[in-house]
Amino acid sequence: MAVGTAQRFGPNRFLRFAAICGVAALAMVTGNGTASAGIDNASSVTDARGNRIEVIQGDTFIRTVPPLDSSPLTVEFFHDGVASVNITGPNAAEFRATRLTIGYQIGYPVAVAGAVVVLNTPNLDWEVGTENAIVLGLVPDFELGLEAGNFGTLGGSIIPSQELDVELAPGGITTVPILENQEFDGPIASVRLANLHGHVHGAIGPVTIRPYAMATTENGDTVMTYGAPQRLS
Repeated sequence: MAVGTAQRFGPNRFLRFAAICGVAALAMVTGNGTASAGIDNASSVTDARGNRIEVIQGDTFIRTVPPLDSSPLTVEFFHDGVASVNITGPNAAEFRATRLTIGYQIGYPVAVAGAVVVLNTPNLDWEVGTENAIVLGLVPDFELGLEAGNFGTLGGSIIPSQELDVELAPGGITTVPILENQEFDGPIASVRLANLHGHVHGAIGPVTIRPYAMATTENGDTVMTYGAPQRLS
């Protein structure tokens, strides 16, 4: 996806990373343009200084597959999507340390003892370039290319490679964060998920998943948006 004005890829104008094959991909970019995604849901608030803080989820696609363990108590899924924060107004460029959290709410009638939801995410690192745009996507030779502009501070891992295991309550709704309180500076940030893999084991009855995204500014203004619930089983 692109933030700002896209620039042409060149041999010395992006950083290359090893390909990630067969697992989820999660990346974050920050800038001062407008995130590009098909909007599924959004929510906003206007702060005391007249700045509008909007949280958006877009391009959401959650698909279920037959569970590899063939258990009637397991549901398995993959998730693609984009979560973005877009701040507009007289002080938008001055925002610092805004925090973005994304995750799921998972609902089910009953869960057996030891029931869990497991999410698998890879590692993705980046560094800052000096171009006038940020472009993140696949480039030739099965490498991931990043062309980054002077829109804010980028660096380090947005999320380490990990397996998230969260125990399910006996029944009801369990909240499972994927990315929690990731700070960014400036007016915009986007996180793109591709083939994030998860499974729920030990839930009895229908399992429903609802993605959410939340932004909290340095001043404490909080915006949260929820995606449409989707039945996994």
